[in-house]
Amino acid sequence: MIEYQEATKRYGPGTPALDSLTLEIPAGETCVLVGPSGGGKTTALKMVNRLVEPTSGRVLIDGRDVAAGDPVELRRGIGYVIQQVGLFPHLDVAANVATVPRLVGWDRRRIDARVDELLDLVGLDPATYRHRRPDELSGGQRQRVGVARALATDPPILLMDEPFGAVDPVTRARLQDEFLRLQGQLRRTVVLVTHDIDEALRLGDHLAVLAAGGRLEQYGTPAEVLARPATPFVADFVGAGRTLRRLDLLAATDALAGGGAAESGPTVSPDATLADVVAALLTSDAPAVRVVGNGAVVGSVTLDSIRAALRQEEAP
Repeated sequence: MIEYQEATKRYGPGTPALDSLTLEIPAGETCVLVGPSGGGKTTALKMVNRLVEPTSGRVLIDGRDVAAGDPVELRRGIGYVIQQVGLFPHLDVAANVATVPRLVGWDRRRIDARVDELLDLVGLDPATYRHRRPDELSGGQRQRVGVARALATDPPILLMDEPFGAVDPVTRARLQDEFLRLQGQLRRTVVLVTHDIDEALRLGDHLAVLAAGGRLEQYGTPAEVLARPATPFVADFVGAGRTLRRLDLLAATDALAGGGAAESGPTVSPDATLADVVAALLTSDAPAVRVVGNGAVVGSVTLDSIRAALRQEEAP
């Protein structure tokens, strides 16, 4: 678990870069720090591995103040991925991934096995990519190598500073899918920085919405932030389309209508989103969509049941 306790950073008089940040990130979950420029997102992230030291307050990992130990040893136990990747241009892919294992004294055989394992994990064939240089890779491939390098010594914590911001939208969506797949397998504690609310909603278990001056405006799940914005700033930041975004976060089974299942109509799986259900309703003349799992009809979803589910979620 990562815990911020009144963590503040000032660079002289005036508005702080980060203002008394207090929150807890459960182990194995992804916390996305999201907000406009000047909100202290990267400052907060860098406090975890002590690239930035707080002016006051503290940051704890599993109950231990990060300032209590050696910062070099701390950083070797934390994966770090940045927007421009930061691969060493004179080293091939295998040597880049092996950077930290070499520093901590792993033997050659263990390093080689780990490099191949990680390249395979991030979707890069080791036989094809291990000896390529960074300038022989696409932007998406370089980002995958950066993630593999961050995971090299199997750290429990992963820091990601706008990791997908420097690639095109199609590649970005693919990398987000890859991240969700990896996190589903590995369940690391992740702190991720982005200014993109849609990316935050898609990737985060919890969102910390930060405003200019490093003020925490709201901390909660994506569904909570969309359904119940804590301040006018949060409501404005998530945008006028927040109701449509909520449809992507709720499953079809969250909005089952009473009175039994419809006898006919389009079908979706139980893990389909309400956005999928609305699309099915709009492209058919049926009044309801049937939810079918393992060959059995679970129930039906109608526009009225979707409205009811959204209203229930908004209730305090």
